[in-house]
Amino acid sequence: MSKTQDVVEVLGEIRAADLDGASFLLRSEDGTIIQGTFSPEQEATITDALRQHSSCRLRVRGIEEFQPGEIRRVSDVELLAIEPAGEACYDEAARPVWEMIEEIGRSVPDEEWAKVPSDLSRNLDHYLYGAPRESD
Repeated sequence: MSKTQDVVEVLGEIRAADLDGASFLLRSEDGTIIQGTFSPEQEATITDALRQHSSCRLRVRGIEEFQPGEIRRVSDVELLAIEPAGEACYDEAARPVWEMIEEIGRSVPDEEWAKVPSDLSRNLDHYLYGAPRESD
């Protein structure tokens, strides 16, 4: 079976680290064990992720070596990021999406809004794809 290389991004729990060999083992969300390598500059992130392994996950992006259907190894790691385990954290400082949409809407001149068809929501497929119009 031939091996292939491609860019991969995987999230998982770091299970082991070999500082002398500059390698680590990551258990992905589906339980697959993936071996990876890291640079001396990335060592602190690896050891932090190992120390926090029960509450954090490590996001890794690099070159994967795999056989069809399974990742074997990640090398040339360009990203290591520690993230909290479980659901994504809620950022109370983040602006609500509706405020951003309102801001974008206010930036559009009134004469441009006047060009929007009054039946756009009902006939979106007509305006995008030419489907027959729905009547009132």
